[in-house]
Amino acid sequence: MSQLTSIQYAWIIYFAGSLGCTIAAWWLFLWAWRFVRYAAVVTVMAILFTPYAIDAQTMTMAPAIYTLVFEGMSQGPKAIVPLIKLIIGIWLIAIILVAVFVLLTRKHQAEKVTYKEPAPRVKRQSRRLEHHDGRRHESPIKSSTRGLSNDEYQAREELLKGEVPMRALRD
Repeated sequence: MSQLTSIQYAWIIYFAGSLGCTIAAWWLFLWAWRFVRYAAVVTVMAILFTPYAIDAQTMTMAPAIYTLVFEGMSQGPKAIVPLIKLIIGIWLIAIILVAVFVLLTRKHQAEKVTYKEPAPRVKRQSRRLEHHDGRRHESPIKSSTRGLSNDEYQAREELLKGEVPMRALRD
């Protein structure tokens, strides 16, 4: 098993962080139209994953964004023009590919999206024991729209009509 160098460790850590930023961009734009979401992810990936050769002879690579920042700070804007062209070129190619992908898969997405009626809410009915003619048996409690049981609803209706509820009459 070969030993990893410090550059390889740095690349692994950078790749993991960049992958996290890409996933965050996806989640951030999850509400948006597909093209906008994909374009945001591609933009983040173009900025973070574009490599740039620091040394052309040994092909030592580094993230272009780091090279862009450090070269821009130390050598000025003229030194970073090739880097900017590289990042923008990769980004434009990726955006064109995203646009083509969205256009080609547009019909398939429209077929998949169908309107579904919301499922009716089912109220769980509990059972209670009632006494009729000296026998006990279970009967479901029927609920009205106001959340009253059937007996409560009947009593309410009787009170609203001005009648004396049946349960109020005693022998």
